[in-house]
Amino acid sequence: MKDQQNGKAARAEMEAAKTESERNFSGQRLPRRYRLYDKIKDHVSLKTIDAVIAITAALIIGFLIYGILTANQ
Repeated sequence: MKDQQNGKAARAEMEAAKTESERNFSGQRLPRRYRLYDKIKDHVSLKTIDAVIAITAALIIGFLIYGILTANQ
């Protein structure tokens, strides 16, 4: 019977800790990268972002090919 009471007390303590943890972390701020992305998203269209990514990828591939072709042995 005493073990049952200890178990109930431990369970109640765990529930209280869970509630406290949820209260502390529920109002958590987003990391900086998400806040920055949200600011960019408000002022720049998705097509523009896609174009920047595509141009950057093409430049990286171009410089890689140029580096391979002009490398010394």
